[in-house]
Amino acid sequence: MFNWNKKEKPFASFGGFGGGGLGLLGGSAGPLAFTIKRYNTSNVLQSTTPYSDVTPGTIYTHANAGYYTLEIEPTSPDVTFQMWAWGGAGGTGGSPGPGAGGAGGGVRGTSTFSGGDTITFLVGGGGAYETTTDNIATSFPDGGNSIPSYNEGPGGGRSSIYDGLLPYANRDATPNVFLLIGGGGGGGSHYCEDGTYGASAGYPSGNPGGAHYGPEEPADTVGKGASSIAGGAGGAAGRQPAGTAGSKYQGGPGAGGAGGGGYYGGGGAGGYYSMGGGGSGYIHPSLSNTASFSASPGSPGHRVALDDPSNPGIKPVPAGYSGYGGVSNGGEDGAIMFKVI
Repeated sequence: MFNWNKKEKPFASFGGFGGGGLGLLGGSAGPLAFTIKRYNTSNVLQSTTPYSDVTPGTIYTHANAGYYTLEIEPTSPDVTFQMWAWGGAGGTGGSPGPGAGGAGGGVRGTSTFSGGDTITFLVGGGGAYETTTDNIATSFPDGGNSIPSYNEGPGGGRSSIYDGLLPYANRDATPNVFLLIGGGGGGGSHYCEDGTYGASAGYPSGNPGGAHYGPEEPADTVGKGASSIAGGAGGAAGRQPAGTAGSKYQGGPGAGGAGGGGYYGGGGAGGYYSMGGGGSGYIHPSLSNTASFSASPGSPGHRVALDDPSNPGIKPVPAGYSGYGGVSNGGEDGAIMFKVI
């Protein structure tokens, strides 16, 4: 009988997971060993780090946006990882009245892997301060863009863990089935130091953006949060055009703040003074010991990514935090952690 939580090996591949995680026979009883390769957001190799004689309780933390692979040695025994993923924070709006974006959302789950398996993971990039994004330098891989004519905060990019070898070029291909996705926060906007606050990513749904309301900026200009089945709707037009809805993985562009990436992306805002919607997270049903961590709307909590209360200190403090150390710093990158069980 096939057990989702303990990867027995009856098949050479299993549809949906890319074929990188299942072989024909279990590995030998050699020491637990694997190699982590880190590539930057342009897919240029930055480091190759082997780990051998790995012991339970060891934690591996990655908080720089980019593309990574974790390759378990073929002779290694089965290994159980507890895994976390926090998305990148939404970018920030500029003066007057600069406002932070929404926090990245966090998810947790546990799974067992075997010798010869590969895990691919993406650490989402934070949105920048009052500028557009190409989804490489910032907001990697899928935070929404702020329109060039009047820049606000771009959305943060999702962080995700994939069972198998996922080519860099296919990172946003819609047939992919991920184990975990931490959604990216929606982008902030001018004057969002008062009014309402939102835009944080969440599970199963992201939060809608907030706004500084005025006679020319109605409440429905905010970008809407993504759900588990659809991208968030774009905000209505105010003094700028309407925002664009989010889609699978991709945050929607905004005339105000843009939507965060995620399992589905948040909607982009319309108007000058509105925030984008937060992206949604995802937890694969095969995982055990699952949980999610979503910042609540309201100041200042909307921009502060929550830690795992059952594992305090597991998340680096800045990860997923919008405007950490000052609004002009933009949104912080997300983070992914593996703990050997």
